Amino acid sequence: MSDNIPIQKETGSHKPAPQTWAPLALGFRPFFLLGIWSAVLLIAISLYGFTVRWPDSYFGLTLWHAHEMVFGYAVAVIAGFLLTAVRNWTGLQTPTGTMLALLLLLWFMPRLLSALPVIPPAAFALLDFLFLPVLAILLGRLILKARQARNYPIPLLLLLISLCNGAMHLEALGMGADISNQSIQIAVCLTMALISVIAGRVVPFFMQSAIGRRAASHPVIEMLALPSILLLAASMMIANSWLLICSALIAAGIHSRRLIGWFDITLWQQPMLWVLYAGYAWMVAGFLLYGLGAWTGQSTAHTVHAWTVGGIGMFTAGMMARVALGHTGRTVRALPWIPGAFILIFMAALSRVILPMANPSLLDASVRISALCWLIAFTIIGIRYSSILLHARTDGKPG
Repeated sequence: MSDNIPIQKETGSHKPAPQTWAPLALGFRPFFLLGIWSAVLLIAISLYGFTVRWPDSYFGLTLWHAHEMVFGYAVAVIAGFLLTAVRNWTGLQTPTGTMLALLLLLWFMPRLLSALPVIPPAAFALLDFLFLPVLAILLGRLILKARQARNYPIPLLLLLISLCNGAMHLEALGMGADISNQSIQIAVCLTMALISVIAGRVVPFFMQSAIGRRAASHPVIEMLALPSILLLAASMMIANSWLLICSALIAAGIHSRRLIGWFDITLWQQPMLWVLYAGYAWMVAGFLLYGLGAWTGQSTAHTVHAWTVGGIGMFTAGMMARVALGHTGRTVRALPWIPGAFILIFMAALSRVILPMANPSLLDASVRISALCWLIAFTIIGIRYSSILLHARTDGKPG
């Protein structure tokens, strides 16, 4: 069965876009394509940098790695998804063709320049900052025009994430001190918030489409899902230990209950479903580990990787795999080797989070194992999906 991103009530006249070059026909195509290969390149560069002496740069290697995995890879996949989903949700056209190419360039140029200091630092900071606000404005005006109140948080979350990016640049430019690590963690937490909103929109639909059962949802849990993560993000900003502990455990409890409502034994027979479920489970594990870490005074680095490698890595890989098939007129079924790629991302998260927690001396080994699993997984995804993303729909429809 071919399932596109679910359509909410259409409030605009959804006219098909004129035929354009396939890679720029709809937002998911170029952003997924570059996102996948950036996931390979960024980790390869990071792994190389961690094993040899890395020259001084704008951020420094550790912050560069964290910044680019969030504002490079994760933002690319989120942008590709939202530029496609908002079109379906509102019935209004999102950028295609030249407009989409310009938006893509606004994301791509800072990625290219982040490791090549060829423009003044202030100019680079401004260029890197612009993408998320521009994306938020483009999507926000469509959501406002369609009067879809339940989607209002999406552009607001994009703006909040962009503020975290701005804070990192302030420190890099010497206008702030000791705010980058806090800012990147808040950005990751807000990305979890955005994933929770997206998951609430699509997981019930995908379950209905794949196994004939709509995921169970509880109105109170759905109402509290986003605020619980925003409370944790606010607690990170305040940096009060007891507030961090309580908010993290509250978020873990609420999203665990949501996850239980989504469970069906038959989802394990559907790789395109269980990858989303497992990614969401890693997000919940991250909340729990963050709360326990704040309680015991341990480093939050492992928690953040539960969110980034496990939560972001698995959920975005699953969304790309599914959306790319459904929106190119293909049957939504796991392609050969793709379930293995999903398992490798799970193993990357497991090794990066669990090994150093069990034995701190295994940190270096865990980084190498995790990076290798990630690299193989996304190389497989890139090989399987590049041709699909570059070529026109199989059914001749636009998009």
